[in-house]
Amino acid sequence: MFFQDRNWPNKMKSHLIALDQQALALRNSGRLAEAAELFAAIVKEQPDWEHGTAFYNLAGCYEDLGELGLAEQCYRDALRQEPKNPHFLGGFAAFLYLHGDAEKAFAAYLELLEVERAAGNQRGVETATTALRTLGRKMGLSEQAVAKKMGITQE
Repeated sequence: MFFQDRNWPNKMKSHLIALDQQALALRNSGRLAEAAELFAAIVKEQPDWEHGTAFYNLAGCYEDLGELGLAEQCYRDALRQEPKNPHFLGGFAAFLYLHGDAEKAFAAYLELLEVERAAGNQRGVETATTALRTLGRKMGLSEQAVAKKMGITQE
């Protein structure tokens, strides 16, 4: 028998939980490089850890460290694990707004808007709508063009 210890999966999970908690504590104390190392170890060991949360947290560390290429890849990796997660989508859209290009950010916020509408989250819909209107102005789009892209018919 390959695994002699039947509690192996629980021990593995316990080990990753401890790493995750340590990484979060490091991140919260501003020790971003050390936190990033631990989150990277988690995703190397179990890429789907907590449905992409370790990738999402790693993306935040990389973003704060100025490693924008790595951050973007980790946001995308988190979204591969859970494509309709509004927290992941919102973080990625905000990242693109701050560091990427406005058109990609606009597309990400449109996707977030769709997810928030489907979930019935009015506050999320309002936040995404505000971001889309701001980005639309930045991109030189008319209010009508933005409304059309958001699926809002104007009379």
